[in-house]
Amino acid sequence: MNQKAVGTPFSPAGKPAHISIPYLRFFNVNKSVLYAAIILIPFVLATMFAQLLPLQPPLESNVQASLQKPSLEHPFGTDKLGRDVLSRTLAGSKVSLTVGFSVALISLIFGVVLGTISGFYGKYVDRIIMGIVDIFLAFPSLLLAIMLVAILGAGIVPVIIAITVADVPRLIRLQRSLVLSLKSRTYIEAAKTVNASRGWLMAKHIVPNTIAPLLVAASIAAANAILLEASLSFIGLGIKLPEPSLGNIIKEGQQYLQQAWWISAMPGLSIFLIAISLHFLSDGIRQTLDPKARK
Repeated sequence: MNQKAVGTPFSPAGKPAHISIPYLRFFNVNKSVLYAAIILIPFVLATMFAQLLPLQPPLESNVQASLQKPSLEHPFGTDKLGRDVLSRTLAGSKVSLTVGFSVALISLIFGVVLGTISGFYGKYVDRIIMGIVDIFLAFPSLLLAIMLVAILGAGIVPVIIAITVADVPRLIRLQRSLVLSLKSRTYIEAAKTVNASRGWLMAKHIVPNTIAPLLVAASIAAANAILLEASLSFIGLGIKLPEPSLGNIIKEGQQYLQQAWWISAMPGLSIFLIAISLHFLSDGIRQTLDPKARK
């Protein structure tokens, strides 16, 4: 007599039960987001709680401990004034992350608003907005940021404003192109026939369908902003000494590359890891929100 396999209430007959955890399954499928989280989350937590770590304050100097190699006491070594490079790198990373995320958020807001208005209304509104955008796009981002920082002055707020002005035209143009492709769709034309208001169309049907590519562009803008901030600080136009920034720390260690390579190498490695994690994040966002990428 053949006996039928008896299954558990949670599994098909004869098969072992399988417990599915949505979040783990998400990270298992979307490896780009997992890689970004592995790199970015420790940076964010370390910069937020750096004062709780047993580290020397970033501005505290000790000439007797100058140019010490990486050790247990100073994991990233010390600079010419005996300041802890790890502590200064964390402080500089906090500046970089603040600049990057601030620029991405502000650029995303202005890009959505101005790009939607330009693409949806068209005519003279489109010509005015895109004319201004084209003027800013005529300048390379770094050159435009240098010009604006020279006018506004040094400091984290002027740097954020300068980099935002240099980056936001690209998001405006991207949003405009997305809106132009959407407003000719059949469901938009059908909504217009029933006298749907322009504001309702933009808020209900246009903007939600442009969020995915804009989030990807914003995460890339954050990475570019971090690189621009480091470049500005390196040439002395961004964050001024003695306040630590990854760019000015690299600049300080430039003359000690042979005998104290760690002064410039550690902040440079931090810039690389933060930037590449944001690029992983942008790719993960694209894979998550784009149906074609998911397939």
